[in-house]
Amino acid sequence: MIAVDTITNSDGQHLIHVLPDEIKFFEGFLKKKGIIWKEEHKEASVISLSKSLTGYIKTPKRIINIEPKYKEISLSHILRLYNFVFSYNDVQDDELLDINDSSQSQQIVKSFLRKLRENISIGILQEYHPTNEHMKFLKGNVNYVKTYMNSIKLKQNPVKTNVYTLSPNIEINRLIVWALQLISNSGNNRFEAIELLDYFRYVEPVTENASDYLSRIHFNSKNIRYKQVASEAALIIDSLYYDELRGNAGGESFLINFDTLFEKFVQKILTELSEEREFSIWKETKVFGVEYLNGYPLSKNEYKPDILYKFNPEDEERNYQPSAVAVIDVKNKAHNVFKNADIYQILVYNQLLYAKKSVLIYPSFFHKKPTVFTIDNDRIPVPEVYSVFIDIAAPNAESFKASIKNLIEDLYEVLED
Repeated sequence: MIAVDTITNSDGQHLIHVLPDEIKFFEGFLKKKGIIWKEEHKEASVISLSKSLTGYIKTPKRIINIEPKYKEISLSHILRLYNFVFSYNDVQDDELLDINDSSQSQQIVKSFLRKLRENISIGILQEYHPTNEHMKFLKGNVNYVKTYMNSIKLKQNPVKTNVYTLSPNIEINRLIVWALQLISNSGNNRFEAIELLDYFRYVEPVTENASDYLSRIHFNSKNIRYKQVASEAALIIDSLYYDELRGNAGGESFLINFDTLFEKFVQKILTELSEEREFSIWKETKVFGVEYLNGYPLSKNEYKPDILYKFNPEDEERNYQPSAVAVIDVKNKAHNVFKNADIYQILVYNQLLYAKKSVLIYPSFFHKKPTVFTIDNDRIPVPEVYSVFIDIAAPNAESFKASIKNLIEDLYEVLED
């Protein structure tokens, strides 16, 4: 029987005690995930993972469950945030926002394969694509000059034409194929994945960030039934890991960064669901200071607020410097609001952008009204920092959408006060 260990957050880190037979596995796993295994930790057979990570790791010896940093939620709640960020558009996608056991990480692959089979039984998605052909008969958009020259040369297929043919090489199927190729390298589901790949011959896999690729796909009445399949395919591509080691546990692992996901979640709400659409996000950082030595620049510091309200890139009243009515920063700290470092950070953002309001957005596990932190110092031009919360523990799609609505309403109440 496979051993199962559950790792909870300890002093801001997930600590994993590595067994002797797991060293080779973790070397490959951590390298793939871009996580540095410090030499002193390796010698002590210990791995320290950031508290922002959650999921599970299957080594050749055991399954290690890494709990979310809040006991009030499960991994299903975090996967719902993922679905909202990268797949959700409107009410027809409400299934993606419900919480159920089948959305647990250990079931992602099984759920993906099951739903894929169900949809294949109805039909594989295909679209007409133009292709250049040489044939014997006139058909499609014929190039008559080339056709005439080929006839003079007595070629066997003289007609040079452009015809539309059905092809499965479309965006959704490209995600599916890459996910199937990854699964085919694992131990538990590899044969089923190899079998399903036969349905998608001549489909080229995605070669970029799958979550970003998914967010650009246009879903309509013809392909909407594949939406959850595509979402799970992207999640498998970006977050699952398979190694070549063969053991009882298979080597399949899943890790997701909860902090980064929560930030993207709030950004999508404010930039896409707010009625006024006056929230914006910088694509790149901006310089706010330079270090000099004897008049020569050595280094520079940059900044990038999470969200800006009514941003003006060239404010006439501020000597054409950038400004914003409010700066908003997203902090995944449900139990540690108004930490000093966060206040210092947003006060700097506020002054750099001549803002009138500073807001920190936090997760919560019920509807929590905004609060305000006031700094007792007359020299600070905007001494108030507001907190606004969003309930991420809602039990179903309807209550989750109500939480999103509450966030928007509470935030506008603060901004327009």
